[in-house]
Amino acid sequence: MVTKNRVDWTDERLGSNVYEDMVSVLISRLHPQAERIDGAGGDKGRDVQVPLPAGLEIFELKSFTGRLDERSGRRRQVADSLKRAAERNPTAWHLVVPINHTDGELEWFNGLAAKYSFPCDWRGKDWLDSQMASHPELPRYYLEGSNDEIVNMMRELNQEQAALTRGVSDLVERVRTLKDRLNSLDPHYVFGFNVQPNGSVSVTTLPRYPGAQKDRPIRIGGTFEFPDTEDGKQAARALQDSFDYGATSVVSSEFVKSFVVDAPAEFGGIFEGGELQVGGAVDNAPLIGARFALRIRDAQGVVRAHLPLEAKERTAGKRGIELRLEDLGGVARVKARFDAPTHRAKITYSFHLPEDSLPGILLPAVRFLAEATEGRAASMVLNGKEIGPPMDLSSSYPDAGDSIKQLQILDDIQRISGVYFPVPQSLTDEEFESIRDAHRYLTSETCTFQWSRVSFAIQRAGLDTPELQQLQAGGAVSDFVIRNDMILRLGDDSFNLGRLDMTFSSVVLEVIVDIDAAEGSGGMIKVTIIPGEDSSVSVSLVR
Repeated sequence: MVTKNRVDWTDERLGSNVYEDMVSVLISRLHPQAERIDGAGGDKGRDVQVPLPAGLEIFELKSFTGRLDERSGRRRQVADSLKRAAERNPTAWHLVVPINHTDGELEWFNGLAAKYSFPCDWRGKDWLDSQMASHPELPRYYLEGSNDEIVNMMRELNQEQAALTRGVSDLVERVRTLKDRLNSLDPHYVFGFNVQPNGSVSVTTLPRYPGAQKDRPIRIGGTFEFPDTEDGKQAARALQDSFDYGATSVVSSEFVKSFVVDAPAEFGGIFEGGELQVGGAVDNAPLIGARFALRIRDAQGVVRAHLPLEAKERTAGKRGIELRLEDLGGVARVKARFDAPTHRAKITYSFHLPEDSLPGILLPAVRFLAEATEGRAASMVLNGKEIGPPMDLSSSYPDAGDSIKQLQILDDIQRISGVYFPVPQSLTDEEFESIRDAHRYLTSETCTFQWSRVSFAIQRAGLDTPELQQLQAGGAVSDFVIRNDMILRLGDDSFNLGRLDMTFSSVVLEVIVDIDAAEGSGGMIKVTIIPGEDSSVSVSLVR
């Protein structure tokens, strides 16, 4: 039993299984990276292991009470466990046992530990008592049946009818108090509540530590009737995928007769009918060192495209796992399903162009699409090696080539100018021509055109330059230069991409407008010029 946060380690209810469960959860709470080892096939001297950057730490749990002497065979058991653990090359080994050692026991343990290069320590009754005092929900749950108190609190939350003397603040305080009480009792999960205006209450259950769902799994069962129709078959497959691979599914009420949920704090129960929504069994453990990609080969086996992917979600079920991946631009979406019993993989993929993306981000996926033509095959790649059978590509994307050209032009414009903007959802003919002109100016040394008339505005003082004086006198000017901002207008947006020098081979003055009205005012003057003997103009980017 538990008295003042102390555990009676000789309690007959505290058998080896309960002891290992309780202390394993404790270590998982202390070390979130902890991994519990199933001893059914032999735990090899490690009940719990903690993989750390420096190496593997191992915890060996023994429920011994009394003395750790030779006659009982307990010392031999500890020595055997340590010997097996040493095969894993740990950085540390911890014996966790509810016994405070005597001088003789410590001398024996130190002599045993001296045979190994890694440190070993004895975490005894005082250490366990201290930890249980810091985590009182553990002995309550495993020894005192706190699950009953959890259920009572949930009923209290459901049946709360006391007067709310301070209005909403009183309600918030009561709900928070119940939530805190509940979270202080269950060692595996934490809980949250959400009440909607329509009266529905949702309860969120989250594991306290990685692996909690394995120590205390949530189980679902039920009775379903799926007719031999396309909808029925599809619903049956989706539900089976939820169990087999952890995928999300929704089963319509017409197919659900009843279902049973076994969840912490008796949140479950038996339900008659209704729609069943099965959320994904998401495994949040990081895929350390896993590098994914999609690869296309042609009929001769030559690699035509290679698209890196990153894992977004991993779900797991009784048959295997399902990975959901995306390329770095969020254009390609890949679902890879790995079936453990058959060692087979099934890979499906789709593409979509998200809004407000830069052309440079979209290009890798669109180039990949352009290579996905009939007669070629796509494969999943993990750490540089192709896995699973290749998938024949029966459909092609005929518009991908044109999309590549447009995206490449926009990407060139943005890289050279340093001005970035999302890919427009649509373009007018005029905007498309403006993009092509901007690309030509930015990527060419000089562009030469023929012209017929050009107008520009200057300050009145600009008329005093030698070139304008010569034009006003009726003469022609050679290599006349006008410098302007290069403005690209797309819809309601305007982007200044740099400055252009326009060099006219020969110009004469056609007209100057409003020169008298602007005199003395410092206003703007509109000047219109036409070609002289040579009607060519050269346009170049000001570097």
